[in-house]
Amino acid sequence: MKKLTWLLSALALIAVVSGCSPKTELTGETNTQETNSECAQLCNQATAICPSLISLEQCQLACADWSEETKEKISQVTTCQELSAISEIIESLIPEMNDPKLNPAKNECEAACQNYVNQCLTLVPNATQTLFQEGLDSCLTECANWNDPMVKCMTQAPDCESMTNICGL
Repeated sequence: MKKLTWLLSALALIAVVSGCSPKTELTGETNTQETNSECAQLCNQATAICPSLISLEQCQLACADWSEETKEKISQVTTCQELSAISEIIESLIPEMNDPKLNPAKNECEAACQNYVNQCLTLVPNATQTLFQEGLDSCLTECANWNDPMVKCMTQAPDCESMTNICGL
């Protein structure tokens, strides 16, 4: 026990002489704090730029797994479109988007496409019922080729921007 205490004291002394905190060298605690601080800053920036793309909680959970290159890209974005173009963000938010399950149930497509009409086509100035019906029909045709996560994303998207930026419409 005395040898272990002596060894720890020696390591602490070496760390102090070399300018490092013994706690940092032995536990790596500061590195975790730096990563958490960097992620907090990036996530605050990302959610301020594009709150419809990512929530603060989702961002902070995913951030630790992002590459330094991705973190650098995020620090430089200024628009929601730029942020949504970073594939690592989209993959971490909707990893199942690459799932090859096809042919969703007809009623699921109807819900997704009705949401599309409500969120996107209603933004068209002077839109008519004919446009809404044509949009719905076109969407239903396309939906037959979407995977289940895409359909769920389209069904749950809160706005047209999300359908484009997150779901990949």
